[in-house]
Amino acid sequence: MHPATIALPLLWLVASGTAFVFVFKPYPRWPLVATPARAVAVFLASFLGGAVLVAVTRPKDEAPPPAPRLAPAARALPDPAQVRAHPERFVVLDRVTAFRNKAGDVLVTGGATNVSGLAIAEPRLSCQMAKGRAKAGTVSAVAPGTIPPGGKMIFAALNLGQAEGPWDRWTCQVAGARAS
Repeated sequence: MHPATIALPLLWLVASGTAFVFVFKPYPRWPLVATPARAVAVFLASFLGGAVLVAVTRPKDEAPPPAPRLAPAARALPDPAQVRAHPERFVVLDRVTAFRNKAGDVLVTGGATNVSGLAIAEPRLSCQMAKGRAKAGTVSAVAPGTIPPGGKMIFAALNLGQAEGPWDRWTCQVAGARAS
């Protein structure tokens, strides 16, 4: 940002404030503000002229970012018979995070996207918990709801139950679902 862009509004404020003081207390030695009427004219000129000057010298707003281009369909939709046979294969998990609640239950938060052409209902999430190389068990639960074709389901704090042991990492997948 240019220094004049920062200094000009401050200068405008000081000039307008000073001119405003002369409205109530004219200074007879200066002919420009010798009478209250002249002081009001000076105040209005500095206030309005300064506003115009600040507006003109203001930096232009940055151009908005370009609209995201929609990617062309990378592949055709899968065969509906395959989706009905194994709907869990057409649900993609993203940003799944697991944490413990006070009772020690595993809670997961994240999203599931339906990449098929049919609605998929009640995906069963299954997470393998581990600490280092030691496995801490597998926990699972059904995420209630239906994911529309091409849509996304967000689940927050879905309770999967308690793991068999301590854990610090996890791997989640969709173990089952129902095509509707």
